[in-house]
Amino acid sequence: MRRIIQTILLWTTRRFIWFVVIVAILATANWIRGELTAFRSLTNDHAALITGKEDIKRHFQETARESLNRVTQAAKASPEKLELRVGEIETEIQHKKAEQKKHGTISSLLSSSPLGSDYLEHLKLDVEIKILTQEKDYLTTLVAYLERAFNQAAAKRRLEDLRLAHVDAYAKLEKIAREVGRSDRNEFCQPSWKTRIPVIWTPYKELRAACTANAAAAANYKNQKEVVEVTRLIRPAAFALLPASTDEALSQIDRAITERVKRIDGSWVEKATGPVIQVLPTAALILLSLIFMPILIKAFFYFVIAPMAARRPPIKLLPRSGNLDGGSRTPPSDIGQTKVSSVSLSITVDEQSELLIHPDYLQSSSVEGTKETKWLLDWSYPMSSLASGMIALTRIRTDRRKTFVISSTRDPLSEVGVISVVEGSALVFQPHSLVGILQRKVRPVHISSAWRFNSLHAWLTLQFRYLIFHGPAQLIVKGCRGVRVEAPGTGRSINQAATLGFAANLNYATLRCETFGAYLMGRDALFNDYFTGTSGFYVYEEMPNPGRKYGIFGRGIEGVTDSLLKVFGI
Repeated sequence: MRRIIQTILLWTTRRFIWFVVIVAILATANWIRGELTAFRSLTNDHAALITGKEDIKRHFQETARESLNRVTQAAKASPEKLELRVGEIETEIQHKKAEQKKHGTISSLLSSSPLGSDYLEHLKLDVEIKILTQEKDYLTTLVAYLERAFNQAAAKRRLEDLRLAHVDAYAKLEKIAREVGRSDRNEFCQPSWKTRIPVIWTPYKELRAACTANAAAAANYKNQKEVVEVTRLIRPAAFALLPASTDEALSQIDRAITERVKRIDGSWVEKATGPVIQVLPTAALILLSLIFMPILIKAFFYFVIAPMAARRPPIKLLPRSGNLDGGSRTPPSDIGQTKVSSVSLSITVDEQSELLIHPDYLQSSSVEGTKETKWLLDWSYPMSSLASGMIALTRIRTDRRKTFVISSTRDPLSEVGVISVVEGSALVFQPHSLVGILQRKVRPVHISSAWRFNSLHAWLTLQFRYLIFHGPAQLIVKGCRGVRVEAPGTGRSINQAATLGFAANLNYATLRCETFGAYLMGRDALFNDYFTGTSGFYVYEEMPNPGRKYGIFGRGIEGVTDSLLKVFGI
């Protein structure tokens, strides 16, 4: 019974845990979906506000241009028509305000999300209302100016009439003064004469009346002149809209944009995708560079550098050295019969010779004779011996002829062969493919080196030093899937990675690979080794070793190491 209850509880607990996990997954998915939707809405609102801001600016420019044209035309009208236009503007302003109320308040429109188009219409109406208000104020000021100008014109006409009346009164006073013979009329016209001299004679009465009329005319003219001078008219300047028409609308949009930007920056979606989006253009540019730059560089090397190298003279290290004997015999002209290697090889050592062999390639040996360790292939080239792996060699000497079997005990694709370097001949060889030497005891193989820095072929292949093995000796070499020895004749080319060595009397150069497509796709190297010469042979392995990459762009550090070894001919 307990086991049944435990099973039921376990089953129920597991299903409950699954249920909780499913609920958590669904809730998380809904939350993420909501966040993405909100972020998308924010970004769309932000873009809409930026576009709306520019739209408001354009709308202000268009409306301002229309308003300026209307005011320019209205300024030529009479004050009565201007007053009618002011009334029309007031009606239009009220209509636009009523239309604004239908959209709601601007704060509620800008705070809503997703952002609709009503906010833009509301702000456009606000701009139009402010422009119409400025237009109305200007026309009202212009009407007032025209009315004052009309009144001032009437005042000037009255001033002229009063001036003429004063001239007439003064002329009449002069005439009466001459009739009565009063040269002191000015004194007579002073107010003090009214009390000091009684006027009884009728001519003096007329003179006194003329003085009074002249003084009144002068006072009237003076008073009117003061009125005209005090009332100075200043015509309103040309109509120009104030930037306040759009400042408030743009400031509201700016505040809404700032609020959206803060929310976008605070969103985890922006924090996660923002840095990625920022570097996308640079990444795309780098990707395009990685795609097209190698193509351009390869095209430059194939069509410019390679033909230039082909015109340069070849490298000839020892032109007077003797011919080589490929595998103890001269290889026949049939190229298919030039293979000098096999999976295993029997080497005979007599009492006059000794065998230096790499321990990994000594498959079976006679128990007779002496075996000892030779630490370096050649003490004159310690670094080359170390770098090529020709260290800790087994030296075998016997008192009579004995046979030893040479074969690779580690590499299943490696075959071994013998290259005979006869007396007076020399072979340029890379010691990394050397596994042993059969040489005379009294006259061991001689190794020399030759440097070539003045040849373009050396710079293109990155091989400046060449190690030369002088006969007599037999070099035991290895090659992936076999070793071949061929005569170049009028000229033959070979994959540069497969070349193991060549006779020192051959002409050695670089030759561009056959097709650009194969080079572009990386199936062929840019240069093949190219040999010419009527005597001598070159040595190569059947297939370039897949574990070894040539060139500085080989397998990382290993590729760099291979390039450095090739510089020194190793």
